[in-house]
Amino acid sequence: MSLEAQTPLYTGERLRDLILCYAGPWAFRPYLQCREDLELLWHARQGVILAFAECVVTLALIFLGLFPIFGAVSVRFFLPLWLLWCLGMSVTSILQATKGKRNKIPVIHQFVDYL
Repeated sequence: MSLEAQTPLYTGERLRDLILCYAGPWAFRPYLQCREDLELLWHARQGVILAFAECVVTLALIFLGLFPIFGAVSVRFFLPLWLLWCLGMSVTSILQATKGKRNKIPVIHQFVDYL
């Protein structure tokens, strides 16, 4: 019976950069500074795209909130669900990144190679 060895968590600057990759606009820091580390660059690209998508969709839902019929549904229902999903994806991606794995965020991971 063999137990799978746990991969150690990263420490120091690498851990900081992996966390910043999924911390909204702070993802630009590792994206611009860590060009030689391909693994970190992949996470930074995905974090930048996630931050961009989060801003665009949030603004669209707030704009829909200006209309009487769509306002109640978009701002009171979809906006909290969207922000909760973004938070969940960020936390999950940080946890997977610190273990040395890539968490492919649905739809967003397809655009990583274009950035």
